[in-house]
Amino acid sequence: MNTSGRTSRALRIAGFALGLACTPLIHAQDLPPSGQPLTEVARLDWLCNAVALTSGGRLFVGLPRWPGFEKTPSIAEVLPDGSLKPFPGGQWNAWAPGKPSAAALVKINTIHIFDDDTLWAIDQGEDAGPKGINLGQKILQFDTRDGKLLRSISLPANVLPAGANLNDLRLDSEHAYVTDSGLGAIIVINLKTGEAVRRLAGHPSTQMAPERRPIGENGQPLLLADGSDHQVHSDPIEISPDGQWLYYQPLSGPLWRVPTAALRDTRISEAELGKQVEFVHDTSPLTGTAMDSAGNVYLGEYDRPRVSVYAPDGTLRVVAEDPRLWNPDAMIISDQRELYIPVPQSARMASNRGPGGQDAIVRPFMIYKVQLPAALGGREKVPAVVGKPLATVAR
Repeated sequence: MNTSGRTSRALRIAGFALGLACTPLIHAQDLPPSGQPLTEVARLDWLCNAVALTSGGRLFVGLPRWPGFEKTPSIAEVLPDGSLKPFPGGQWNAWAPGKPSAAALVKINTIHIFDDDTLWAIDQGEDAGPKGINLGQKILQFDTRDGKLLRSISLPANVLPAGANLNDLRLDSEHAYVTDSGLGAIIVINLKTGEAVRRLAGHPSTQMAPERRPIGENGQPLLLADGSDHQVHSDPIEISPDGQWLYYQPLSGPLWRVPTAALRDTRISEAELGKQVEFVHDTSPLTGTAMDSAGNVYLGEYDRPRVSVYAPDGTLRVVAEDPRLWNPDAMIISDQRELYIPVPQSARMASNRGPGGQDAIVRPFMIYKVQLPAALGGREKVPAVVGKPLATVAR
């Protein structure tokens, strides 16, 4: 398909959401469980939107300071007895408005542990509104053994302008790829030189189309407190097993991909880069994704309590569908080929339900896992970016 065809097709697809209001409302009780059975991993008092595992099986959770959860420790390890141990500890977990943010976890949006067993986190900083500069936005890397800070990356204004909002990241052996969900863009950081570039800013693939409104449980649209639509631009992100393609989408879809080499090459103009963006699939709104070693993309759906998987051959199947899975978020795959699914119930938060929105969250917050069928892939490998994996490095 030529580029102009892909673009025009994408614009036609944007009208897909207009018909949602005519579809029957989806009620949790109307959907019997299907696909792989859920196994409970943990139940938490704090809202959890991300999980991460070390090679030795230590489980870490991301606990964002979203409205109503301002006193969370932000990152914690789930101990064998189910209790939480704040990570990395000390003042990092004790931030409050008015306190310094450089060595503190302000508003953690996601965490990841890749092959070297270090923990990476996106800190969205203090909320300054849609046109403000969020103080404290940074990308952090910690040693999971002792909590030592290995890296803190802050970005200049030309890469992270007012209104930008760091969202999620993926790595290859030398670079970090980060979505900006505030304005819509992909940020590429060279982890050896520290150089960062902002790409595809304003491109249709990084922008949430207003007509594709996320409508979830019981027909509830995603709304801000003032009644306006909650616009979340480029959000979930994945990198192909060979490192050649970056997959991403705005919250409401559809799913796109672009060559990572083109993203990194600053000699390629924005116009030329835009021509290399490819439409992948007309996904529903997604709150979280994962990718396995075979290139399958796992889709945490917003409008149904379901995780589906999109295969490279274009087929789509259900991994798990269960009333307990409304708004699954940042998923991971373990070495045992288990898909871990945190369920923060973000659409049930009062702050996401418009004027006078009522809290519909069901506590406690759950983390589940499902065993992946043999026909699917396993954990996707990510080369260490700090040298040897920590498990093989002497203290």
